[in-house]
Amino acid sequence: MKNEGKIKNYLSASFGWNVEIESFDTNKGKLPYALLSTAEYTVVKYKNFECVAIEPKQGYDFRMIRNLVGTVERKTEMPSMLVIENIDSYQRRVLIGSRINFIVPGKQIYLPLLGILLNERGLGERQYESEKLSAVAVAVIVFQLTKRTLQGKSVSQVAETMGYSVKTLSLAVNELELHGLVSSRQEGRKKLLYFTLSPKEMWEKMYALSENPVEKRMYTTEDRIMSEIGVKASDTALSEVSMLVPPRQPVYAVYGRNPRLNELSLNPNDGTAIIEVWKTDPKLTAVNGNMDIFSLALSYKDDDDPRVRKEIDKILTEKI
Repeated sequence: MKNEGKIKNYLSASFGWNVEIESFDTNKGKLPYALLSTAEYTVVKYKNFECVAIEPKQGYDFRMIRNLVGTVERKTEMPSMLVIENIDSYQRRVLIGSRINFIVPGKQIYLPLLGILLNERGLGERQYESEKLSAVAVAVIVFQLTKRTLQGKSVSQVAETMGYSVKTLSLAVNELELHGLVSSRQEGRKKLLYFTLSPKEMWEKMYALSENPVEKRMYTTEDRIMSEIGVKASDTALSEVSMLVPPRQPVYAVYGRNPRLNELSLNPNDGTAIIEVWKTDPKLTAVNGNMDIFSLALSYKDDDDPRVRKEIDKILTEKI
């Protein structure tokens, strides 16, 4: 790739990153020949982060760029970074609108994966979208803490187990690697995950980087459907595993993307049951219809009730 040196120099000048550039040869067999002939590829590494740098050859149809990037990420199970020598305002809008990582060496870099944007006005300012983990990244750690079955599994295996696309799971894994919560090893075409922290260390580090997974709270009168599509949550779930008294209105948690949510008549003010709409699927780690303790603790992040904190801390100590 002709711009390898420029990539290294720009990342070093912008962030102080001493990146490594490695050959893409071991990954070539993963891509169809048509893609190999339309672009040049290399692997960019920095600490636990790695991505495929893609430099389209002259004359490449820019309208097909999303297909190119999507295929490369799916086949290699790594995020990608487009390398372009020149970019116009329309192309920039297309890439940013599609959240495609790209770099114009010496001018601009956009890495939504890391929450960084630099523009042509010198080096600009580093803008970090969030220092918190995404909901999917948190869900991976919760799944491992609850099930203990992801050690040594490939990214694609974890994605299938948890019901996410490989691309979504890959992005989450890269977040976790950057924060030292997981490590990975490439074996052939597979990227294998390893959890090297103790459960206690992993929980405490993840908890500090996480946000409340509950998007919103609503009310409904359709308790039967709630018990079918959701899991017991909040005070209802906590009362099942502690000495706390069950609440007057049962509380259930449901994944926000569950299509059966459309069957419910929800309102923000009153009902016989409370529904928590979650950013991830609480059923993945539920135990006998009850929310797991790690998810439960996360859902109480904004609650400072000392009785609740005491019960949760007691159960967490037993689990980890």
